[in-house]
Amino acid sequence: MYNDYSTEVKISRYKQVVYFEKDLCIETYIIGYKNEGESILFFVRADGGISFSGLVDCYKLDDVDKVKDILQENEIEKLDFICWTHPDLDHSKGLVDIIKNYVSQKTNIWIPEGVDAQEITCSKDVKELFIQLKKCMIDMDAEYNVYSASDRKDMMGYNSICFQKGVDIFPLEIISYAPNSKIIRKQNYTDKFIKNDRSVFFVLALGSARIFLTGDVEDSTIEKIPSNFFEKHIHIMKIPHHGSDSSDKMLDLGWQVCDVACSTVYRKGHSDLPLANIMKRYSEVSQYLLCTGKADRTKETEKYGIVKIVTDIIENSFSTYTEGNAESWANQIYV
Repeated sequence: MYNDYSTEVKISRYKQVVYFEKDLCIETYIIGYKNEGESILFFVRADGGISFSGLVDCYKLDDVDKVKDILQENEIEKLDFICWTHPDLDHSKGLVDIIKNYVSQKTNIWIPEGVDAQEITCSKDVKELFIQLKKCMIDMDAEYNVYSASDRKDMMGYNSICFQKGVDIFPLEIISYAPNSKIIRKQNYTDKFIKNDRSVFFVLALGSARIFLTGDVEDSTIEKIPSNFFEKHIHIMKIPHHGSDSSDKMLDLGWQVCDVACSTVYRKGHSDLPLANIMKRYSEVSQYLLCTGKADRTKETEKYGIVKIVTDIIENSFSTYTEGNAESWANQIYV
């Protein structure tokens, strides 16, 4: 009786309870393109059916749109959760189409705190995204909701969900740790606008799995996050800022070992990311080290790369898959 009562009290905190009998898993897709672009999709499946779907950032080419392909393959009509981490084009192109076609009244859209105040500095595609977001915020008949993310926010908000098997309860938690409100206010007061300082970084948690989705968060923000917030073992690390050394303090954030670390690429101008020395450091603390592009770019034959991780929450196990240019970097010779 005590266990039954305790379970009832616990689940009463959640807006939605999904009951399942056997399987609970998360599918995470990290999507990149040959020179730039980052999108992340995640689906929570209970007994095979998708109960929660989310998108973090978006990018597409004129003739390749892997976000849309995966949504269609999985018969997703509307997304539950969208996070736009920051207003760089390589994290934004295609998001307007997503907002127009894949949102409903249940969709929560998260953008960085204070980012819309500086839209004039952004590209044409990003400005179009701002226009779409503003329209939904001021339209009394808007079908979706826009919220601002900053340090230590519950991004599930009022749409909390948990999964229940017998008396066992598995809450889905999404907590943001960046951007840092103090940094943003200081920049606003001094008319500065550094895009990566606005980047959202959040942790998705289900069961014992901790998934770090880091956007382009950089060291100036990372060093202000208390390391005691995080457990020693994390499941997935989306390596921040495409494996740049401007975000290497993520390696010092209190965690010690990672199941899967994955980077996307950014190869434009003088940038050639990820950096080999950063990938080497992640290889030393990760069971699997993956990237959406090949270490030897001359061997790339596709316009895109996808890393897929399927995480079994009940069995506490996982599998990784690669598609296109994506591959393991674990066996690279770092000098």
